[in-house]
Amino acid sequence: MKRCRVKIKLDKALIERSVQMGGQKGVFDALDHLKSVSQDQVPLDQGPLKASASVDVSADGTSGTVSYDTPYAVVQHENTWYSHQRGRKAKYLEDPVNDPSVQNEMVQLLGGGLKSELGG
Repeated sequence: MKRCRVKIKLDKALIERSVQMGGQKGVFDALDHLKSVSQDQVPLDQGPLKASASVDVSADGTSGTVSYDTPYAVVQHENTWYSHQRGRKAKYLEDPVNDPSVQNEMVQLLGGGLKSELGG
């Protein structure tokens, strides 16, 4: 039986950069999906609260946030006794985060970001 030996030299820096870039892309895509779903539920009067939504991802691509930046964003989110238009409600960010279908989509998007950079 003949044996074959293969020697592979990996570019560790390239791999690390690719994982970081893929992580950043995947985290952004996942959080952007969460933002989109939450914007469909956010209380809507003239639109400033909805328009204030943003996604930020850390430089290393390991974490990020979805935030709303108006003086009343927290009040609208937390006060479940407020009346809102049909389909609009309090907990507009918390509920999508806890929704299994949203979570599944976010996982798929995160994986897609990594695959795009790693050639999968």
